[in-house]
Amino acid sequence: MSLRGVMRKPSEWSLTDKDLAELRAWAEGREDRSVRLRIVQDAAAGLSVSQSARAIGISRPTVTAWRQRYAAHGLAGLEHRPRSGRPARIDEADVIAATLAGPPPPQRAWSARALADHLGLSHTALGRVWQRWQIRPGSSDTTVVLPVGPALTCHRPELLAVGARPDGRAFVVLAEAVPSGQPRMGAATAEERQMRYAALTAVMRQALPDGTEEDRRTAAEGSDFEHPAGSYGSVPALPVVPALAVSPLIAGRWAGRRIHVITWGDTTGPANLPANATHHAAPASMGWTATVCLMAQLELQHQPQRARVALDLLADTARSLAKAPPGTPFWWLREGQGEGAPRRRTVHRAFDQLALGSFNEKLVIESVRVAGSLSRVEIAERTGLTPQAVSRITRNLLTTGFLVEDERRWTGKGKPRVPLKLRPDAAFAIGIHVDPEQITHVLVDLCGNVRDRRSLPVTPDSDPRSCLEWMAETTRQSVDAAGPLGTKLLGVGVAAPGPLDVHEGVLLNPPLWSKWGEFPLRAELHRMLELPTILEKDATAATIGEQWLGAGESSTDFVYLYLGAGAGSGAFLNGDVYRGASGNAGEFGELTAYALQRLTPEGGPEMVPECAPMSAVVARAVEAGLTSPDGEITYEAVCAAAADGDERAVRAIRDVAVIVARGAVAMTDLYDIDLMIVGGPAVPPEVAELYLSEISTAVNRFPMARRVRTVRVTYSTLSASAAAVGAAAGVFHMAFAPRLRTHSGTAS
Repeated sequence: MSLRGVMRKPSEWSLTDKDLAELRAWAEGREDRSVRLRIVQDAAAGLSVSQSARAIGISRPTVTAWRQRYAAHGLAGLEHRPRSGRPARIDEADVIAATLAGPPPPQRAWSARALADHLGLSHTALGRVWQRWQIRPGSSDTTVVLPVGPALTCHRPELLAVGARPDGRAFVVLAEAVPSGQPRMGAATAEERQMRYAALTAVMRQALPDGTEEDRRTAAEGSDFEHPAGSYGSVPALPVVPALAVSPLIAGRWAGRRIHVITWGDTTGPANLPANATHHAAPASMGWTATVCLMAQLELQHQPQRARVALDLLADTARSLAKAPPGTPFWWLREGQGEGAPRRRTVHRAFDQLALGSFNEKLVIESVRVAGSLSRVEIAERTGLTPQAVSRITRNLLTTGFLVEDERRWTGKGKPRVPLKLRPDAAFAIGIHVDPEQITHVLVDLCGNVRDRRSLPVTPDSDPRSCLEWMAETTRQSVDAAGPLGTKLLGVGVAAPGPLDVHEGVLLNPPLWSKWGEFPLRAELHRMLELPTILEKDATAATIGEQWLGAGESSTDFVYLYLGAGAGSGAFLNGDVYRGASGNAGEFGELTAYALQRLTPEGGPEMVPECAPMSAVVARAVEAGLTSPDGEITYEAVCAAAADGDERAVRAIRDVAVIVARGAVAMTDLYDIDLMIVGGPAVPPEVAELYLSEISTAVNRFPMARRVRTVRVTYSTLSASAAAVGAAAGVFHMAFAPRLRTHSGTAS
């Protein structure tokens, strides 16, 4: 989440009740006017241009234009105006890509009037484009017909290569996707499609070689569809230029597939195309950049997992080209993707000038959050920002309510310093911990205060749908109970036991929870709540919570050992959470098995019973003869007995802690950390020391680097609520954590 728009001063103009009633009457029953109404309402509510554009799902120039027109001319300024002079050009591929990306929720598909308003076109011209491409918005059939010569029908296209030169020549190579044989884990969400469309369009246009798109536009002059007479004219041919050298690439790499090569600035096509390739000449009304983004949208619809990998690599190529000398040709070739190809890990890239303001704002928030309160002078000292920059940023943060002034401090000379601190009610987040024994739901403010807490006891046989309905209804109740503060809700974070597919938001047959199978938890909860929703592994969520709100908040490197129904771990390295390639980093049981040499006959790790600490402690206590009046021994009963000094209960917990500690040694050696935080439902305060003492002894006795590194083992300040509160903190982390990374992933 960028804070560049959020931190600006609110608009100074407002709407009276009469103005608002007039606007609503004007927009009633007209979907094409609803966006303009929303733009004016956002302005009156004090939202910045960026914030309004992001919320509505339109461009910032569109928001600015309608705001200016309403400010200057009132309601009349919101009416469509007849265009004078030469009619505007239409990039048809861009229109179709925007159509497939979809509107902002809760709408599911664009109407002709709404999208025309969004793009600044007349709805009749938009209708012609849809007809020409044979697109039907809202249809499950995503087949489009590219108006190239000859026409090309695309049902499941796969983008194979793209290239462009400064002289205006460009090409796209595509083919129908080959079925992978793997089950589809879920289509890309509307939010992802819109995000990727906007991001890829921006980065491709930024990297476009000098002259390429301008040459295409020059050739396109006179090819507009909004002619004065309203006719739908033909598209003139582009000038013939020397062929592009793509034939050897096609012949050598995709010999067994039916290939289509679309070219711009080259109507004759590449020379010596192999028999399996067909050349198509692009019309001037179909931009190269927009066509690439359109293919991306189509891929996200039918093969989202493979598309994400390819599009990330394409975007990386474009980012690299943006830093290359002017005139460098654009060239991207899709990597081979076999069945076992690993998923590409997202790495935070080095910042650019456009992101700097947002980063610095987040850096100030982070510094104040960690310290509790800081004066402007202290912020400058800690962040390295200039006093002028600190003054500007803190002024914006005070205006928007993220910071408030604390009591003045006297330093002995000069003016007293005015410390600044976070305002707790500036933002809220929901955290939900999905556990085989209990679902915990919390509403957390920006300073980590739990404003509302609710829970639902569950069993391994609990129905996932009923659990989901409880989560959704409890969220609504919490937001309603918060009153006006509920409007500042940033999103919902969900923590669940692994393994997960965090990219798809799916639980993958979690242990101890037979009924859930492969359940699309994130997508279903987002659909029911219509709120931004993230899914984290429970140990990872607890790690984020400790860094943001607990014992790890001042450390850039630590491991969180999460003990509950199972044992897991999370790592915070180089100032950011480490999730791994699939979001499943920190699996603990196998490391423990190897450390103890508990191996299967094949040499693999055995399941270690002690890595399910709660059930293992109960089993050992029962074996030792611990009883209860009602005949049922629970983990809570064992902990209570241990707190009372019962040696059988104490020994049961210590025996399990010793085994867990050997896995902790492996984590210490692996990450070379000097801080380990221990918490989770299995570590209530009354028995925490039993776990901490065994773990601390092991991690300072057995590691290879014990002579040069002392590991501090500390108790989680969030403890049993770590995963739920951490899930909420994950929302804050996504929104406010400053992240500048070099290409290697290290802090810059």
